[in-house]
Amino acid sequence: MALIDNNSNMCSMEEELQAEAVVLKQIQNSLAAKMEIGKVCLPTEEEQKAIDSRSVFVGNVEFGATVEELETHFKGCGEIVRTTIPKDKMTNRQKNFAYIEFECAASVEYAAVMNGSTFRGRPIVVTAKRTNKPGMGAARGRGGYEGFRGRGGHQTVIVKYVYVNGAPPRGHGGFRGGRGRFNPY
Repeated sequence: MALIDNNSNMCSMEEELQAEAVVLKQIQNSLAAKMEIGKVCLPTEEEQKAIDSRSVFVGNVEFGATVEELETHFKGCGEIVRTTIPKDKMTNRQKNFAYIEFECAASVEYAAVMNGSTFRGRPIVVTAKRTNKPGMGAARGRGGYEGFRGRGGHQTVIVKYVYVNGAPPRGHGGFRGGRGRFNPY
């Protein structure tokens, strides 16, 4: 029967933890180096506008379409740099539109002629790609209070309902089409 000295056991455990920490640090450094190699910097606003001026939006694309099929359909328009069919984040199913980037801007005009042509049995919509503006679409929904609206240096108060003879009537509308009472269950 071997006796274990608590001090030597603690030293060996600390040494083992230090060795594992060194190995983990090496793994992290190698992964960081790989990530730096594959890292792509985003284009500037001017570069993005130049790319969008050479790109087209293709709508009503059949869900089973592939990038190769789209490129063969548009190969007569000019040299294609990139074809993208976006996918839904939740379902990973491809959406029914695509973007095609050409080598030169003149190809966009040739591709626009193909608007209404049939691709995999469906008429497709081909338009020049627009440049997205940052911040557009961020304030969707019914947020905020619209009671005060400033115009010409003064404020106007908008009153939606005025009840002259007492309290507002109790209706049957209520919360989500209920009977006028809030019941969370």
